[in-house]
Amino acid sequence: MYLAFKIINKQKHYFIRKSVFVDGSYVSRELMCLGPDPSRHIVYPGGRSFYIHEDVEERLISQGVTPDYDRLESIFWPFVKPDIRRSLQGFMSRDDSSGFTSKISTREDDFIRNHLHQVDRRRYNYLRLGELDQSRLTRVPIKFYRPLAFKSRDELEHLFMRMENKLEPSELSLYVYSFFYLRRFFTEMIAGNMPQGLDQQKLDTLFIREICALNKEDLFWKGEYKPDALHPYLVRYVIMFFDYPLGSDSFLREHMQDFYARTRQRFGTLTPKKPDFSEDEAGKIMGVPPKSLYAMSKKELTRIYRGRIMKMHPDKGGDHNKFIKLMEIYRILLSRKNR
Repeated sequence: MYLAFKIINKQKHYFIRKSVFVDGSYVSRELMCLGPDPSRHIVYPGGRSFYIHEDVEERLISQGVTPDYDRLESIFWPFVKPDIRRSLQGFMSRDDSSGFTSKISTREDDFIRNHLHQVDRRRYNYLRLGELDQSRLTRVPIKFYRPLAFKSRDELEHLFMRMENKLEPSELSLYVYSFFYLRRFFTEMIAGNMPQGLDQQKLDTLFIREICALNKEDLFWKGEYKPDALHPYLVRYVIMFFDYPLGSDSFLREHMQDFYARTRQRFGTLTPKKPDFSEDEAGKIMGVPPKSLYAMSKKELTRIYRGRIMKMHPDKGGDHNKFIKLMEIYRILLSRKNR
């Protein structure tokens, strides 16, 4: 069993669902609607304790499902009163990697090797390991993916949505870049750890191509309906990729030295300078009036930056020093908007 949700009349409604094996694939079966407020099914008898109302168990039994109370507690855990959650946190195991130490079964091994989609593996790699460079995917042991076994597409997507909620905004576009494995289309050394410096027009085009291809892929949607337009489960990745900067201030700063070192042979010895600039210089580099830079939103700034980096990239004939300056100015302007 798992917790799912969907938007009804602009309000989130929750459901208990279960993945069941039907005609060669796992599909989602709806067991019970919890409404917009699942907390109404939680009873507090006193002290630091709670239990799930017996009506929930009765409804599940009527659906032919034997309730697992530990699993029920896990489903309702996010809706327990915060003070009680804090006091019981140490006694409640919420780790999706549980069972990693036991031997993997032949059935689990077969499902992971032959039925688990590569996009699911890559998402899990990033969310659990922070793995930006997915070229090392084959080094991860099969047992690592055990929590993804025997789940319907619907259950997998709700699992990933819960995990994605823990990402920082600065990670979102990098996460999408990583699990779509867009780096495989680039030969530049920075593709593995500094995608901010790649040709943004090419990157955007490749992302759109890859997400459309995934949207049409029968294997990925096995057991799930395929709409004519982009599937709602994939819409969130379009928002992540286009509405958030590709890499945070700290990420860029961490990899700038590596970028200088890797390009020293090509462009000569470089001495990184203190990232400082005047308003006029910032406006000239970004191609907009200086005052506009400070008035625009982060989203607008990112849009301007993507257009400029596409024109000024050294591989497009741009000046290397101006390209570096562009990235420094963008990083500083973005950090100021976060204050």
